[in-house]
Amino acid sequence: MRVIAGTVRGHTLKAPKGLNTRPTQDRVREAIFNVLSFRIHDAVVLDLFSGSGAMGIEALSRGAASCIFTDKNRQANLIIKENLTHTKLESKATVFNMDAGQLLNLLKADGTATFDLVFLDPPYESDVYETILSKLSVDKLLNKDALVIAESNIKLELKDRYEALQLIKQSRYGDTLVSYYKNLEE
Repeated sequence: MRVIAGTVRGHTLKAPKGLNTRPTQDRVREAIFNVLSFRIHDAVVLDLFSGSGAMGIEALSRGAASCIFTDKNRQANLIIKENLTHTKLESKATVFNMDAGQLLNLLKADGTATFDLVFLDPPYESDVYETILSKLSVDKLLNKDALVIAESNIKLELKDRYEALQLIKQSRYGDTLVSYYKNLEE
């Protein structure tokens, strides 16, 4: 796995060992960032269920202002930190070792963080999509026109709308479905 474009293009990234983490394939990541190309510069990014941190690191490499990473797996968090150090992007990143729902509660309580881009890639068998997508909207954690990019298995049927998040695009890559939701609320 490597960083595809930007300031740290070509850097190899480590991934946690085992089957609990399923890193986004390079071709899928490249396709996602082609869609996002004009939204990356100076974006504030949230990478939920970060795994290796590849999505957030790719965003930082392409000019995002900052990224918050979270994964409840301790090994994953160590890998994210190692990848950030290797790419010299640690000054633009904050890494939390906690469940995505817990982090969203923390961010809501803090009241200072809002995001332009959110990457949501939980384990495919997870049932957290609806909860997380609704919470991002209801808890006012998104800037106007923010995008949430949700990766899931093509067998999972996501709704067209979660509160103020409206599905605007879906793309299939093998057994991966990438759904793009736009925040319609100010």
